[in-house]
Amino acid sequence: MEYQPKGKWHHFRDLEVWKLSRALVPDIYIFTAQLPAKDGFAYPEQLRRAVLSISLNIAEGHGRRTEKYFAQFLRTSLGSLNEVEALLILGVELGYLSGDEMGAYEARIRNLAVKLSNFISALNSNVVRETAAEYEPD
Repeated sequence: MEYQPKGKWHHFRDLEVWKLSRALVPDIYIFTAQLPAKDGFAYPEQLRRAVLSISLNIAEGHGRRTEKYFAQFLRTSLGSLNEVEALLILGVELGYLSGDEMGAYEARIRNLAVKLSNFISALNSNVVRETAAEYEPD
């Protein structure tokens, strides 16, 4: 079934989840730029890829134009968000960031995770509802 955006989010840039995920990117890039060079590139590069993946999957999923695929891409974004959190926890253990810094990231991560989960649930319930009825695009 074709996905027809409704309300204020005709474009992925209108989505709050995209805006919140996008806001994490520069903060993570600034954080990783300050890491010691002696530790190599694996940790900072993985963290950068993971944080980019969140907003990129939201954008790509929105472009797929079906609720089913959009929800799938949002689940991938949620997985990438979990990866960011896991990498930041590792960063605390390695002494790259403080508990207070981690707490600030965790609050943002939890907020975004809830919003992504709610959005996925809304799309999934819409798919179920619309498969039982005729769908007339606007």
